[in-house]
Amino acid sequence: MSDISDILLSSVLFWMLSLIPAKIFPYLALGLLSASFVIYTLHHNLPSPRLEHVNNAITVVDETLKDAKAKCMRDYLALVAAETRFLRTKLAVSRLHSHLLEMRNVLIEAAHQRKLAEDIREGQEIGDGVLHYIIPSALGCMANLSTAPDYEV
Repeated sequence: MSDISDILLSSVLFWMLSLIPAKIFPYLALGLLSASFVIYTLHHNLPSPRLEHVNNAITVVDETLKDAKAKCMRDYLALVAAETRFLRTKLAVSRLHSHLLEMRNVLIEAAHQRKLAEDIREGQEIGDGVLHYIIPSALGCMANLSTAPDYEV
């Protein structure tokens, strides 16, 4: 059943591709290749995927050390030395995680401060505009009041 659907899908796909002019294929292929390269580069160069890879390696090493301690007690001092180096590495990775979290917090805080500064600046501009409108109106009104005749009731 899946063979028939695969054949049908591929024939429909090739039929749809035949409708596209031949001059577009190089540009389409270049665009898809560029987009996939950019996505691949962004994904693999971000700190999160790299740290995830390191965490996976730490998990594997941790399991290996546990197995070695359980099965091979001949060279206990070497195992303890290896475990000490491993724990130091684990501590360094943990510090990297905490620095990344601190950087995220700093970036978020900086974004909030930038937004607050923009809001304050916008408020000051609105206030200045209102003052520039109200002060001349108030002065004109006061001038009209001083020149208006006094009516006694």
